[in-house]
Amino acid sequence: MAINVIVASGNIGKDAEQRWTPNGKCIALFSLPVKQGYGEHEKTSWVQCRLFGPKAEKLPQYLTKGTKVTVTGEFVLDEWTDQQGNKRTAPVIVVNDIDFGASSQQSNQRQQPSGNGRQQQAQQQTPQQNNEPSMDFEEDIPF
Repeated sequence: MAINVIVASGNIGKDAEQRWTPNGKCIALFSLPVKQGYGEHEKTSWVQCRLFGPKAEKLPQYLTKGTKVTVTGEFVLDEWTDQQGNKRTAPVIVVNDIDFGASSQQSNQRQQPSGNGRQQQAQQQTPQQNNEPSMDFEEDIPF
């Protein structure tokens, strides 16, 4: 049994592009950076993400350049032959779930496409919690 699940998080590289198949199905495309290595050996590659169906119809307006997202989906390696006859491949994530993350309350309000007005008002009135660990340590650490 094989499990094919990938999770990637990053800031969208350019505004999402919406396309329609000949059968009238909607597809939304956007790219995310994926880093590998570390230090001077760190390399950034771009992975194309694809949304299908109702999400592809409704979410592209929120999938703009610089928006922080975390996607969960299936990893696929697209293969094709270019005009010169060379075989090409590209990594793709077929997105099943997408979460919007924001660095500030203002961008968080702008990026949340779902929910009703009451939920959003309650979120605006609730102060943001600090998720950083407490730095309240004792002076004598035994190690």
